[in-house]
Amino acid sequence: MKKLVLMAVAVLLVLAVVVAWETTREPPREPLPVNTRMGGDFTMVDQNGETFSSDQLAGQVVLMFFGFTHCPDICPATMARMAQLYKQLEAGGHGDDVQVVFVTFDPERDTPEHLRQYLAWFHEDFIGLTGSDEQVEEIARQYSVVYMPVGEDSQGGTEFAHSDFVYLIDRETRVRKLYPVDADLEEIKDDLRTLL
Repeated sequence: MKKLVLMAVAVLLVLAVVVAWETTREPPREPLPVNTRMGGDFTMVDQNGETFSSDQLAGQVVLMFFGFTHCPDICPATMARMAQLYKQLEAGGHGDDVQVVFVTFDPERDTPEHLRQYLAWFHEDFIGLTGSDEQVEEIARQYSVVYMPVGEDSQGGTEFAHSDFVYLIDRETRVRKLYPVDADLEEIKDDLRTLL
């Protein structure tokens, strides 16, 4: 009789654990949609002066941002946030799975050498892309990036107004989501986990 009571208690405990687990776990997330109106193949020049094609990003999850290195505020602030996020990913063992890419629309001043110096302030693993005016215009068109000269800065260079989204791109080089520059880093990390 005592054995039966103990077995019944054990069964009830197991059932209680199962019910508690089922009622507290988060429902599975919906997959991020694929943006079929943005992206595509491109060829640019990286911070080492080497030809860089979109094929080289296949197999990695990418965070891409368009800007210019002489930007006084939004671009360095966004890159600093990407560096903060990337260091957190590295600490969690996912640094090798994610690539941060900075694309300039100021190729006149953002030479490969200058991009290399600029990116060193944020993270040595980041990729910087520049190119001819035509290459920059084409990749901006592919990602619906808006930029326009609005005058001269204090150094006599071109000042730009520009859109400022961060693009989340999956392992098949498809755009999955756009974030405003002040997006919650936890939200980005949660989205990244669905693609890793």
